[in-house]
Amino acid sequence: MDLISVRELAKKSIAASCLYYLYDDWRTGRQIALGNIETESGARHSLMSTKDSISYIRKVYNDYLAYGRVQKFQGRIAEIGPGDNFGVALLLLTHGAEEVDAIDRFYSKRDHDTQWKIYSELCSEEGLENPFLGDPGEITLQGLGYHPGVAAEEFFAARREYYDVILSRAVLEHLFDPIGALRDMAKSLKPGGILIHRIDLRDHGMFPNHHPLTHLTINELIYRRMTSESGRPNRILIHRYREWLEESNLDGKICITRLAGIKNEFKPVCWDDIPNRTRNKALTAVQQVRPKLARNLRNVSDEDLAVTGIVLTAKA
Repeated sequence: MDLISVRELAKKSIAASCLYYLYDDWRTGRQIALGNIETESGARHSLMSTKDSISYIRKVYNDYLAYGRVQKFQGRIAEIGPGDNFGVALLLLTHGAEEVDAIDRFYSKRDHDTQWKIYSELCSEEGLENPFLGDPGEITLQGLGYHPGVAAEEFFAARREYYDVILSRAVLEHLFDPIGALRDMAKSLKPGGILIHRIDLRDHGMFPNHHPLTHLTINELIYRRMTSESGRPNRILIHRYREWLEESNLDGKICITRLAGIKNEFKPVCWDDIPNRTRNKALTAVQQVRPKLARNLRNVSDEDLAVTGIVLTAKA
């Protein structure tokens, strides 16, 4: 029986899933120790048409502009977790950035012919003659510094580079120490620099066909051993980000984009601006799982447990 079949069988049982993730996390740690950082995670564009890829890239870029409430980004930028494509970095460099550092703990598998088509079409749409020093790719894009195999926690702690913007999309939930990383990011901001992080607090498909907050019921020690090497969700919830923001001395805010038990994402809003019916449905989902919560999460409020997606912005 191959690994994929074992994984599919494990999904039918929470206990079996946990055993699979314990094994898979150990296996991933062994691979990393041997220098293998290649992963299927983040390989979004290999499954998309060129048109859909470009549409997605523009959405991500425009979301960053909206979250930061700016018309364009300038200066030096750090993008955490670009995955298998650097179209966002290309747009950043095209519209005002001097240079972009792309940081990624893993190397997402990619098809270079697919990437070439995306970059070529994007350059055509932007009226760019040739921003690459050679064939289009992450190595040849002028102004891009690519840092695969370096976790964000390590990158910002070890380097004293200073940035005008540090941004990420669905990445902080995969870090083993996102709060420590945020502290170092804050130290790496230039005066007036901004942080923009969209954070997905869901289980990322760890326990399909079970309660959406099932991952919050697993013992803390066991959960860490299931996730620390593989980058699965770290269970740092909204209250921890709020506490960091309050102690950071940065001017910032946290808005909500997802709630437990609610299928669709919504535009970033405050808790009080979410319709009562939607909030109540999410709170009911929390109450269903509360008796089973892991010990370290039992004191978290129902409102905070109900939040499964946020956008954090902060300015130095």
